[in-house]
Amino acid sequence: MAAHSTNISEPSSFTDHFVKTSLGDVHFRRGGEGPPLVLLHSNGLSWHEFEMSLQPLAERFDVIAWDMPGQGDSSPVSWDTSIDSYADAVSELITELGIRRPLVAGCSVGAFIAVSLASRRPEQLAGLVLAEFQTGGAEWFARNWDTVEALFGVPSMSFDQVQARLARPVGDDVAQRWNIDRNKAGSRSMMGVMWAIRRFDIMTALESLEVPVVALFGDAGPTIANAGAVEQVLGRQASIHTVPGAGHFVSVDQPDRFTKSVIDLADRIAN
Repeated sequence: MAAHSTNISEPSSFTDHFVKTSLGDVHFRRGGEGPPLVLLHSNGLSWHEFEMSLQPLAERFDVIAWDMPGQGDSSPVSWDTSIDSYADAVSELITELGIRRPLVAGCSVGAFIAVSLASRRPEQLAGLVLAEFQTGGAEWFARNWDTVEALFGVPSMSFDQVQARLARPVGDDVAQRWNIDRNKAGSRSMMGVMWAIRRFDIMTALESLEVPVVALFGDAGPTIANAGAVEQVLGRQASIHTVPGAGHFVSVDQPDRFTKSVIDLADRIAN
């Protein structure tokens, strides 16, 4: 990766796979050896969100990076698919692959999906890494819905719009990948996901968690104000971190820090 820009390089050891779930065929990339790690991307993106962390993570983990149903190369889904239904698909993926108690790392909607899974099936996973998730609930989304529609109602973004969503300078490849993934998803899918987030009671789900948690908030991201509330709800089972030089997409802005957070949680659980 260039010193002053965010660029994408293809991880060489990863291969493409599909698994059938209740939400259709789910595409994922898999590579590496070790304990299992499942990566859940943000709304409108794909497994590519984690591309700069995949190879370092594969040195330590059996990495499975999905395309959420309705996005990437996974099957389309109904507009009103719920967070719990997406989490059920993750559960089915874990079962079909025969992996035991993976770590699950989710960003934005991926964090919501991970929390839903952990709150309802804690026996199925070992711990969570949650990045940049909005805890304001339905009232917050009602107040800010115009902004949500502006972000997700139109798939294509200009170079400057992509840059505005990231804290580090963007390379042309990142901007191109961004628009490929957003157009694959389409505005209906992305807005459906935002309604699913709006309808999900994230704070109640967080209160029920029994697994170790690391929560990451970019210091330049839109959810940094939620860090204190998350720490208060999760208490001593959680480690809450502000990530310098990161916006909403921590694994893109600061891939090394994201990778380290996953490894640190694995070490904490192992010890």
